Amino acid sequence: MDVFSDIMAFSVLGTGLLLTVRLRGFQFTHLLRSIASVKRSPNKTGKGEVTAFQAMATALGGSIGTANIAGVAGAIITGGPGAVFWMWMVALLGMAVKCCEIALAVRYRGGAMICIERGMGKRTRPLAVLFAVFGSLAGLVGTALVQSNTIALSVFDVTLGFVPEAPRTAVLLSAGVLTAALTGIVIFGGAKRVGRFSEMAVPFMAAVYIIVSLSVIFMNRERLFPALGTIFSSAFGIKPAAGAVCGMGVRKAFRVGVARGVYSNEAGVGSAPMAHANSADTDPVRQGMLGIFEVFIDTLVVCTLTALVILTSGIEIPYGSTELSGTTLAGSAFEALLGPRIAPVFLSVLITLFAFTSVIGWEVCGESCIKYLFGKKSLIPYRIIYVLLIPVGALVNVNTVWRIGESLNYLMAIPNLIMLVCLSDQAKKEIVEYTAIYR
Repeated sequence: MDVFSDIMAFSVLGTGLLLTVRLRGFQFTHLLRSIASVKRSPNKTGKGEVTAFQAMATALGGSIGTANIAGVAGAIITGGPGAVFWMWMVALLGMAVKCCEIALAVRYRGGAMICIERGMGKRTRPLAVLFAVFGSLAGLVGTALVQSNTIALSVFDVTLGFVPEAPRTAVLLSAGVLTAALTGIVIFGGAKRVGRFSEMAVPFMAAVYIIVSLSVIFMNRERLFPALGTIFSSAFGIKPAAGAVCGMGVRKAFRVGVARGVYSNEAGVGSAPMAHANSADTDPVRQGMLGIFEVFIDTLVVCTLTALVILTSGIEIPYGSTELSGTTLAGSAFEALLGPRIAPVFLSVLITLFAFTSVIGWEVCGESCIKYLFGKKSLIPYRIIYVLLIPVGALVNVNTVWRIGESLNYLMAIPNLIMLVCLSDQAKKEIVEYTAIYR
């Protein structure tokens, strides 16, 4: 599994490098414009069901999740501080990938399966079907089961802080049922209700996490530049963290950083374009630039803040440990500002919010895939199954399920990356036309 995930991570990295070269670094030359485009995103300009901002918030909610906290902390434990540098590199190239896949989705008004069939020809429909099958299953297995378990465990951790003798099964089941009910209220309202929920919830949770993280870093500001120095020196083997003890170095930091970076921002997986395909905005490149912003905020902002909170906190980091979880390490780092009682509660609440927005965002992806396979009549049954699986996920041991869900994400990426390479000329044409107008 680790070898497979590494291969897929490097495939995304290679595709990002190819698209960056072909598009002449569009994500760099238009980064500031992409950030500004968030507030300038038009409302209703076409036939889509949601505004451009709602589409972006839905896609961002699907990608910002527990990987931004526990995943980053785990990457530092496993690969050392240098892993953060390679996460940055993945983000810079991933911006091109997400920009292109979203631009193509808006052009063809659908996810990767629609882009494959309409852009590459009907003979490639089996490839489109494969993507749709993997996507619908990834929503059910990798999100409805796994993320609901994350939410339930976070709720249980908070409950223990107030009721030490709380019955585990009862709390987990209650959390699962409540999550299922809230999810049902949102998703049965259709794309418009999902969009309205996302545009309120996602900016709020991101803002809270950013403000608290910046406060912790400011408290430990004297360690900020040494922490940044450690990230760069460890990335290039000048000063590998605990290298003599754990055998860490450039290769380990590179492998872990690339894999975690791809997993965090989901560039190349093909999930985000399905939210953007519902946008009322008719300009493919303008929507694609929102994809650049999504990777920027997900990895270069949120993941970076998590890393700096940990590296400036002064806590001992057990590099190479297989026993300490990333969530525990992150919680210890936030104690500098919030204290030992509040920090775990804060982190549990944020992880719950992050996981819940992932549940909502990925349901949009799953139902787009199931609609492609079986038509609109399949949407209600899919939503019912999705909601019913959430309480189940709250109770099961998800280690095996997590692996299956992760594999399905990578299997989604294979047809999507093939499509991106084959249709890169069309993406380039859209961007050339855009830059000719907006220089």
